[in-house]
Amino acid sequence: MNQNSNNYEFCINLAIDNAKKRISLLDDSDKNCVLEEYKEWIKDGLSNHTVLLLREDPII
Repeated sequence: MNQNSNNYEFCINLAIDNAKKRISLLDDSDKNCVLEEYKEWIKDGLSNHTVLLLREDPII
């Protein structure tokens, strides 16, 4: 179980680092929009049953 916790923590940290890098590339108005959206998601509560995966080649 500890190994799974380490993997989850690594993945979460990697996702946060990637989000920070991508947000830093945006201009100020777009950056503020994205940050406000993250605040709304966090305010509404996070659940371990909800997972958002972003891919560079999304399949829609």
